[in-house]
Amino acid sequence: MRNLGIGLIICLYCAQQAQSFVPVKSISTSPFNVNYSVNTIPLSRNARSFIPTSHLASSSNRRLVTRSNTGTHLSLSLSQVFPPCLNLGLTKRNTYSLVTGIALLIGYHTRLFLNERKGTLTWRTTQADTREKWSSHVRETEGWIYAVQTLRNAITANTFLATTVISLLTLIAGRIWDILRKTVKGDVGRTRLIAQFISISMCMLASAYEFLQSARLMTHAGFMFPVSTGTKVDEIMRKSQFSQWKGMRWLYLSIGMITWTLGGEGVFLFSSVCLVKFFRASDEPPRNTGKIWNR
Repeated sequence: MRNLGIGLIICLYCAQQAQSFVPVKSISTSPFNVNYSVNTIPLSRNARSFIPTSHLASSSNRRLVTRSNTGTHLSLSLSQVFPPCLNLGLTKRNTYSLVTGIALLIGYHTRLFLNERKGTLTWRTTQADTREKWSSHVRETEGWIYAVQTLRNAITANTFLATTVISLLTLIAGRIWDILRKTVKGDVGRTRLIAQFISISMCMLASAYEFLQSARLMTHAGFMFPVSTGTKVDEIMRKSQFSQWKGMRWLYLSIGMITWTLGGEGVFLFSSVCLVKFFRASDEPPRNTGKIWNR
């Protein structure tokens, strides 16, 4: 999660730096005598034939074609000077909104994990401790039937969530594919939509993966209960809780990416603030934990 956010921030920063960078270079080649200047490229009529028609006709790339006595002048846009993947068509305001939203989400989870390392109780660690104690209780009392029934319900829930996430991703992918088919290759809007779809896909695929990992760990625990004598099953149950928590968290983060696609960077910033408030409330440990554990 942290690496994903850092990568997105670096890409956006490079895109904004690329927008402010203009190459100053002059090249004279034969037989067309193409001169690259700061803002325009004087081209002969023969040289224009090598430029795709879609590039000249695309209004989204903001190109300007004029004629003069020295030939045809074609103004360059960013998408001609730099690779299309660096040009998302973001203004400074939109870039700040997007980067701020990502920074809020990363900063909250970084602080959450640091607090957990210091021993602060959260919902995640409390539930993991509860599952570990439940595993120890089952092993001591030999309640195998009770354990199998509980694990079956949990495995069913995880597999259902994983299937639901994949189904939603399939619907979103189909809709976005229909939109991409109607766009022109190299268009700024197309590049932005692809970046948004990649962010949604990464979050949803990570969510489905974590749900399946939780179900897999619980399946192993069900087989190990009657034959295991150590605390290995307790550790597996603890890991299964962490995987389930990550699955839900990635699913919630995908909502933020969907709002970016539907409403833009400003709506994404608003949704990030709402998600952080929701996470703060949901990550609070349950009250009277000592009474729940019979302390």
